[in-house]
Amino acid sequence: MSPTANTQIDLFAWAEDLEREHERIAKANEERSSRRGYLIFATDPAVSPEEPGYREVYATEARTPNQAVAKIRPLAGARRLHAYLATGTYRDELADARWVA
Repeated sequence: MSPTANTQIDLFAWAEDLEREHERIAKANEERSSRRGYLIFATDPAVSPEEPGYREVYATEARTPNQAVAKIRPLAGARRLHAYLATGTYRDELADARWVA
């Protein structure tokens, strides 16, 4: 008889481990889905649109667009802020955006 023939899997312990793992994954997915990625465009009204430095792009995660703007406001100063979903029309800007945690 081989040594592996005497070992059996405790199905109850395995099922409990599996259930805990499913709960952990569900909680992580729920938390992740409650936040969305936003692109925040910060434009300077004192600078001409043709000049460098007129527009800065930031990326962040937040529950709402207002929360995303609130994260960026201390960095942007007197600039005008506009929030857009990172998966929307301006998704190509995400690659060059400055990430803000």
